[in-house]
Amino acid sequence: MKTIVFCTSFIRDSKAWESRYQRWLDFYRDVPLEAFKKIMIDDGSPYLPPASVIKTVSNTAPLASEDDENLIIRFDNNLGRQNIKDYPGWWRSFMHSLAVAKELGADKIVHIESDAFLLSQRLVDFINQTQNGWHVLWTEHNNFAETAIQVICRDQFEAFQKFKDANPSLHFPDLAENLLPFTEVHREFIGDRYSELKRNRWIFKSKKFNFLPMFQWDFFVEPIPGNADFVTQGVPRQRLAFRASSPVA
Repeated sequence: MKTIVFCTSFIRDSKAWESRYQRWLDFYRDVPLEAFKKIMIDDGSPYLPPASVIKTVSNTAPLASEDDENLIIRFDNNLGRQNIKDYPGWWRSFMHSLAVAKELGADKIVHIESDAFLLSQRLVDFINQTQNGWHVLWTEHNNFAETAIQVICRDQFEAFQKFKDANPSLHFPDLAENLLPFTEVHREFIGDRYSELKRNRWIFKSKKFNFLPMFQWDFFVEPIPGNADFVTQGVPRQRLAFRASSPVA
């Protein structure tokens, strides 16, 4: 199937580009996803990397003639995020992926957020081999569907379009995890938002203590399991690498 991979983006400055978005591009250069384009759909960022690194085009520009494997598609204005449940900038970028897929003749949309990382061959194989449905993973820590990694096949494009058409304001009453019309949630894959998982905090479990530098030490942070299939909300201190084969038990 003809596949695009995309993330949403908002790039504050060169440091944000290098630590998050360049990291995403570099990581997925060596992951065997069967996709002909990797795209960032951008919410009016104040910073854009040089064209020699990645080309940027307007969200209104025709895409058929764009030969670059990596591309930023940018909206001129920033919609941003108002609160935990109201984030129109992300929604606009996310839903624009459908128009991009249709214009490029793609049969499958793979959404992998810029802080989400595929670690195992078995998850990559699943994504490459999936030909129908709308699939998401699962975060045990939060006890809900993990929408930072999604696979949306052509048979779900109509459902995606209906969802998009029904919500032109881009303001929603709840989180995407509770609203998107995905067809399957996959709990068999091991992964989570490990950067949020703490340990050895004792009486200091409250988030109000997170500002203390000592709580960034490995002793206080839950490690990523050696058999994890994915990580979401990954942070720079985490050492992440794709495993081309499963670890030996």
